[in-house]
Amino acid sequence: MRLKSSPLVTALAPALVLVAGIVILSAFVLWRGYQDATRRGEEIAGNLVHVLAEQSQRTFQAIDFTLLGIRETLAAKPDLPPNDPHFQADLKGRVKALPYVRGLIVVGPDGFLIHDTGYPKTPRVNVADRNYFKIHQKDPELGLDIGHPIQSRADNTWVISISRRIDRPDGSFGGVVVAVVDPFQFESFFRGLAVGRDGFIALLLRDGTMLARSPASEQAIGKSFMTASAAFRHLVEHPHGVYWSVSPVDGISRVVGYKSLGDVPALVLVGLASSSVYQPWYEYATVVVATVAVLLGLVGVLSLLVRRGRERKRAEQERLGRAQRLEALGHIAGGIAHDFGNTIRIVQSTCALLKPSVKDDPEARALIDDTERFLKGAKDMTERLLAFARRQELKERATRIDERIAGFATILNQAAGPRAAVELRLNADGAVCLLDPVQFEAALLNLVLNARDAMPYGGTITVETAMIASPRSRAGLRRSSHPEQTWVRISVIDSGIGMSRTVLEQAFDPFFTTKGPGQGSGLGLSQVLGFAQQSAGEVRLESEEGHGTRIRLVFPTISGERGEIKPVVASHVAEADRPPGASRSGAQAKPD
Repeated sequence: MRLKSSPLVTALAPALVLVAGIVILSAFVLWRGYQDATRRGEEIAGNLVHVLAEQSQRTFQAIDFTLLGIRETLAAKPDLPPNDPHFQADLKGRVKALPYVRGLIVVGPDGFLIHDTGYPKTPRVNVADRNYFKIHQKDPELGLDIGHPIQSRADNTWVISISRRIDRPDGSFGGVVVAVVDPFQFESFFRGLAVGRDGFIALLLRDGTMLARSPASEQAIGKSFMTASAAFRHLVEHPHGVYWSVSPVDGISRVVGYKSLGDVPALVLVGLASSSVYQPWYEYATVVVATVAVLLGLVGVLSLLVRRGRERKRAEQERLGRAQRLEALGHIAGGIAHDFGNTIRIVQSTCALLKPSVKDDPEARALIDDTERFLKGAKDMTERLLAFARRQELKERATRIDERIAGFATILNQAAGPRAAVELRLNADGAVCLLDPVQFEAALLNLVLNARDAMPYGGTITVETAMIASPRSRAGLRRSSHPEQTWVRISVIDSGIGMSRTVLEQAFDPFFTTKGPGQGSGLGLSQVLGFAQQSAGEVRLESEEGHGTRIRLVFPTISGERGEIKPVVASHVAEADRPPGASRSGAQAKPD
């Protein structure tokens, strides 16, 4: 079974293929760009953490070398008195060379401070309860120790202890030499490094304790992030690397580079916010998406225009088909009516000749009378057919539309019957048209009768007139050469059952009727159409099932008591579309 492709899809296939290609290519480019942005972010984080790790490692090594030097000096001078001025000066000189160190202290084996760069301002306190004292006292093999952040007893500020054990000549515990480090000095240094908006740099112990962080977070200092930070899970396998995670401190998504400081029991983290890493990609993606959206919009507009064009073309073809069908029917009906009319006249003449010869025979005379009555009905039908074929003779004269309708109102009310009311809304005061008033009344009566039949349960029939600047459609009519040319529109509106689309398309066909057998000839609307066309007018039919019907007659107006206008068929209308024998051409019947 072969599938038929939609004409619309066929017409738009190249554009659709182009757009699909652009969308796929754009998606691929965006994906590649995203991957590149991810890779660049990881490279930057990895490079930064490598540089900071080396810097931090050198800082800790410098502090350790200082502690080792102090320990060697004390070993060489075991009898050095507490807070010896010369030794104090040496300690202060060492502190100046270490920007991160607030002070240097030497703690005796009993826990009391024996040398302190803060002396004499710092009170002589006992620190035997501090962790950095106890661990060195218990473990002779312990080397450099970096303690957890604690609050100083001197000024209640956060400090970090970096310490080494002092051994006596006999190997017993001789105290501790300690460098007191200000964690906010690390943060001050970190702030000078560009890590972008929402980026961070952190220094942690290997057990997860936060030593320093930038941006500063006093709540995070001394807090353990062993379970919260993914760096420690990665650190088990690799001493350095990069990972993506959401920060447990501020909840921001980042790419994080980490690196262990070798022999120093600490590590450095550098985090770059995902928003900063992907910002260039976001801007590029915005441009790409906007471009694709514009292309899709253009294709959508193109599709709409093509569809509307095809719909208009199809509607025009349907209209042309209906016009040609009605034209063909007009030719046939006109020819039949003409020949049939000649036959009727012959029979009527024969009946007239026979009447005197049978005046004494009542039965024969009755037969002739019946024949003449049937001939009159047949003649009326031929006249309707001729009207549809636009071959009837019109006695045109200047007719005031509103006055004519108002004078015909009594007949219209009688035709509407007891269950329907006729309401007049005459707003075309002074409008004069050149047409046959008798045929105009007949057309109006036909429309009211149809409206009555469409309202089996009664209702209101509205007859409305109005002046308009031009007909709604100009396909078959051209405006007069007079710029002041106006038109009058007569509308007959009912509140009946309406018409289906199928009925609407056949409404003007001769002999088409929705009534039962013997209840209608099906020539009412055909006669109205023929009259309007002969009068240079236009007929429009609008209807929807359940919402009533609206029929509009549009005629050009004239100036004065007698005038002349000659609307003609537009040049693009084929000669075959022009009705034969029409006194004037150009009217069309178009169901809206």
